[in-house]
Amino acid sequence: MWKKSMGIGLTVVLAAGLLAACGKDNAGEKPAAEGTKGEEPYTVNFAYHAPKEGNQAEVNALINELTMRDLNMKVNLMPITWDTYNSKMPMMLAAQEPIDISFVFAFSLPSFIDQGYIVDASDYMEQTKDLQEVLGEDLQGGYIGDMLAGFPMMNVRATPSGIFVRKDIFEELGYKASDFNITTDDMSTFGQLTEMFAKVKEKYPDMTPFNGYRTFGLNTITYIDGVGDQFGVLENYGQTDKITNWYESDQFKQFALLNREWFEKGYSSKDIAVDKELGQAKMKAGKTFAFFASYGANALTDVKSQTGYDTVLIPVSHKMKSTTAVNGALNVVLNTSANKEKAFEFLNWAYTNKEFNDLLNWGVPGKDWVVNDQGQADYPEGVTVSTVNYHNDFGFIYPNQYLMTPWSGSPADIWEKYKAFSDDALVSKAYGFTFDSSTVAAEQSQLAGVLAKYENALSFGAVDIEPTLKKFNDELYAAGLQAVMDEKQRQLDEWMASK
Repeated sequence: MWKKSMGIGLTVVLAAGLLAACGKDNAGEKPAAEGTKGEEPYTVNFAYHAPKEGNQAEVNALINELTMRDLNMKVNLMPITWDTYNSKMPMMLAAQEPIDISFVFAFSLPSFIDQGYIVDASDYMEQTKDLQEVLGEDLQGGYIGDMLAGFPMMNVRATPSGIFVRKDIFEELGYKASDFNITTDDMSTFGQLTEMFAKVKEKYPDMTPFNGYRTFGLNTITYIDGVGDQFGVLENYGQTDKITNWYESDQFKQFALLNREWFEKGYSSKDIAVDKELGQAKMKAGKTFAFFASYGANALTDVKSQTGYDTVLIPVSHKMKSTTAVNGALNVVLNTSANKEKAFEFLNWAYTNKEFNDLLNWGVPGKDWVVNDQGQADYPEGVTVSTVNYHNDFGFIYPNQYLMTPWSGSPADIWEKYKAFSDDALVSKAYGFTFDSSTVAAEQSQLAGVLAKYENALSFGAVDIEPTLKKFNDELYAAGLQAVMDEKQRQLDEWMASK
């Protein structure tokens, strides 16, 4: 279903693409871009994820030094947090704010495309040659039919999930990691978490055992292949070719009931279904013992960087590689861009420039981070996770994580480990397939409204599960779920037959 004329060899292997990209990034040696001398610099409005307000202005100024040197462009950073993305981004687009580039999640793509917000990048292949080489075959994940909607982030390609717990409390309670063997092959094993939270609640009555903005039923990139969205999925880690309703599955129900037990017993917070703050931030503030998250090869170092605490990871899923693991978040050029060609030229540069990716993630060198004796990023003397002004450590949502300076404590070969992380993953039967939802866009819009009404409350157990789940599914079918599932099955069958 993807456009075959992709302008540059997609057969280039990923590693070769990265080496080529890294080789082009020699700070201070690149001349100004050809054909830009004497032109008025274009300012690219770049919307990106930032978990907190910090010295973005200083980071912005340093990035501008790079882009003026290499592109004769300027950048206006537009930080957006997780909790404001779903409300803020649609309003900005509806108001036609002049955004050139933004990250867009896979589940938002159908409505964004339907409303004409996204520029077809296949018309700008000349401007993105380096970017295509970096992504290699993963570029395919950006296609919706013949439209190249955007460019996947360069990061790990498998999406297991786990519960991260504070190591000090975990060990104080007498636990060790080998005590836990939690698997979706036996849903009763999740009760091990309930028992642990009960002990935490007893020992630390003022601490919430479990908190944060993600939990099992919401994490549709881990347990199922959502095939572009969650309206009709492949269950069992994509090891089936039959599209079903995730919200009618026994697994979703069991996850909801588990979270309901935690909610009623006070193991999760009373506002967990509406509070959009990430579990990492809750733990950093000392408010929670545990949170749920997807993870990569360097999870414990990443979490310590984000929270300031040593943690223990309790895996709660298998690894799965799906198309959504590649295109779960894309960098897209928006129709509100005043100069789309310049926007694509900037993106091409962003995927190949190490300094840019470091600045976006770690902040101002010498103030927010330094390179230590091991060649890794670390806090400057006197700066901690609690006092640092700008520190994201969310490299997976930026253009090219593999160019970044690894954080202190990471293995020397961390990016090689990331690339190998998905080698033993279950590969979804729909890996490589992208659903074209244009024929059911109206139904998907209605379904999104129903989902927003019920999904969080059910997933976090903030409502009575049985009756609410029935109402939820009734409304999904009334909004056109079956039509979407039928169309998704039809396209998937055709794709499988053509392989």
